[in-house]
Order: sequence, then C-alpha cells, then structure tokens
Amino acid sequence: MLKLQTLRGIASTYTGTIRTPPTAVTSNRNLWGWINMMFNRVDTARLKAVGPDRLCAEWLLRNGARAKFVNVQHEQVNYNLLPNENVPVLIEEFDGTDSGIMHIGFDHLKNLTRLRKIRLHNCVYLEDQALTKLRFVAQTLEVLEVSNCKNVTDYGLLALRDLKKLKQLSTHNLPYVKNIQKVEEELRKALPECNMDLKP
Repeated sequence: MLKLQTLRGIASTYTGTIRTPPTAVTSNRNLWGWINMMFNRVDTARLKAVGPDRLCAEWLLRNGARAKFVNVQHEQVNYNLLPNENVPVLIEEFDGTDSGIMHIGFDHLKNLTRLRKIRLHNCVYLEDQALTKLRFVAQTLEVLEVSNCKNVTDYGLLALRDLKKLKQLSTHNLPYVKNIQKVEEELRKALPECNMDLKP
C-alpha cells in the first residue's frame, strides 16, 4: 500500500512540471481532501476483525504518524512492519508529528484502554473537532502536546477540560488561539492537578 506521503510526492512531481489552470488546482484540492478522508475513516469491518488498538495503529501509520505499544520499547513507524494480526497489541502512545491525521480519524480512539500520551505537532489537517474527540480516551490520557497546528482555536483547547486524568499539557505556535490566558484560566479550574505550559 502506498503511503500518503508517497502519493503526495508523486502528485507534486507531476503537477510541478505542468502549468495547471485554476480549475485543475481546485479539483486537485478536492481529490486530496477525498484521499485524506478515505485514509482517516474507520473501517468497521476491519475493526471487528482486528480490534480497536490494531486498527488505530494502522490508521496512524497509514497517515504518517507513529504508535508505541505497551511492553514494546520502540515506536512503530512502518505500516508493513506491524506485528502479525494474531498478536494482541495495546497502544500507549502516539506521535502525530507531520502526519495527515484529521478529525474523522479520531474516532479510532474509541475503546482504547491504555493510551496515555499523545503528541500533535505540525498536523496540517488537525482542527478543533479532533481535540473534542480526545474525550474517548479521557480515562487514560495523561500527557498531551498540541503545537504548530494552525487550525486549532480557543474552542478546541477548551474542549480539553474533559480530560480529567491529564497530568501534563503543553501548547505552542497556535496562531488562531486568540486568548490563551482565558483558556489557561478555564483549564486550570477544570484540571487543577495538571502541569501546564501553555503558549499561543
């Protein structure tokens, strides 16, 4: 299976050699939007076959993110090197740095029981809706970073109030967060035990 970055590379190489009219550019954007959606959607038949943790790992790696399993020292970075489907796995961390994950994909977090750490850095498709879906792992999530995600706003950060087990939260380079002081005030009220380093 071609990785999303490979497909994007092929497209950029191809379109870089041809002058494309504005209508073609719009069509190209619509095509990539559709491809991203397909790479992020939950496959319910696959979910029944392999379970939530395996399916979540497949989603992450398919979109260029990384996953770490309980009792495994290294991160999973290559889709083709995931353990055999018969080997049970539990995700405890994921790193979405530079990945193509988007909010519809965060439905993969449902029924995860051991996920405790998430890093969301430079996720170009990440929006507030994705942060609201972190409630699916509110009972286990302890560490969260949201940084350089240009579509995240105050509303998205305020949704983190539901993460009652959170111990560490850091944010930076979020240009559409307009009142980080107010956000921090609200989050500190809701999460008094959480260590926060919040920058816009």
